[in-house]
Amino acid sequence: MTATKTVAKSLTLLPVAGALAGALTLMAGPAAAQSNMEKCYGISKPGENGCAHAKGLHSCAGNTNLTYDGGDWKLVKAGTCETEMGSLKPFEGANPKKKG
Repeated sequence: MTATKTVAKSLTLLPVAGALAGALTLMAGPAAAQSNMEKCYGISKPGENGCAHAKGLHSCAGNTNLTYDGGDWKLVKAGTCETEMGSLKPFEGANPKKKG
């Protein structure tokens, strides 16, 4: 293969490599973004919970109809749960630190 054909073939594959790198970055993005996040219980309002209730009252994000329930969590920046008046562990009942 001549040098010209090798360069042409490399240039043809460049967009494919770029697209693959972009896709891999997007796939890794949410995990990397969540690595500096933590679950904070007792701070979510109705429809704002991150996922399933600790006691199984519902099974998905946005399904809570309770305010500041200790079994529902919301992702917050790591180290900020206490300033949000939440807990890093689930607890029974509504959060007494929050007014709802």
